[in-house]
Amino acid sequence: MPFVSIDVVRGRERSMLTELIANVSRTVADTLDTPIDRVRVVVREVDPDLWGIGGVPYSVARGATPKEASA
Repeated sequence: MPFVSIDVVRGRERSMLTELIANVSRTVADTLDTPIDRVRVVVREVDPDLWGIGGVPYSVARGATPKEASA
């Protein structure tokens, strides 16, 4: 049973994450020639202040304040 784990910075629309799960599931099922109901996908949302890029939090690296980054 294929298991896919995806980490993303928090702040995307729920519908976008639902579409991500559907698309990844379909791609894995097709690529591995396995039934889609055997594919598992988990999406973890990480707070922008807890995601580091180049030694600083995402919210700093991308120029957003923590409040703007998590909105």
